Amino acid sequence: MQDWKSHLIFGLLLAIVWFSAIYFFNVFSLTFESAFLLVMLVMFATLFADIDLRKSKIRDVLSLTVSAILSIVYMFLFPQTWYYGLAYFLVLYFLLRQVRSKHRGFTHTIWFAIIFSALMTMLLSFVLPLTLSDLFFWFIVTFSAYALHLLLDKL
Repeated sequence: MQDWKSHLIFGLLLAIVWFSAIYFFNVFSLTFESAFLLVMLVMFATLFADIDLRKSKIRDVLSLTVSAILSIVYMFLFPQTWYYGLAYFLVLYFLLRQVRSKHRGFTHTIWFAIIFSALMTMLLSFVLPLTLSDLFFWFIVTFSAYALHLLLDKL
């Protein structure tokens, strides 16, 4: 199943499953912010495995986002040559979009799912004050979303 829309729909269904589990088992205190974060994290993790596909939506979005952020950082650090930031944006975006990669390679392995989930959980711990059990919860949520993508690709 290679369609990004299908992965996104199943990711949203997984988010509903997580909301149900949180409600019934009371494993996590759910605020509006954490509910929003859960949906965004599940959607991102469900789509991220296709970053190696040249025509994927996630690659489009991440190429644009990374290029824009790095160019803006350059413009703030070197305001006297801000116009180079625009050139850096174009070059970075072109390079990130054109990087060759094998589809269903390393990003479609269980090991990458573990590494990705750990990195996302670590980034999340910088944003939110999390306990050890919260960290484990967010790791499992991220891993389940990424593993869902891998499972759907096997069908």
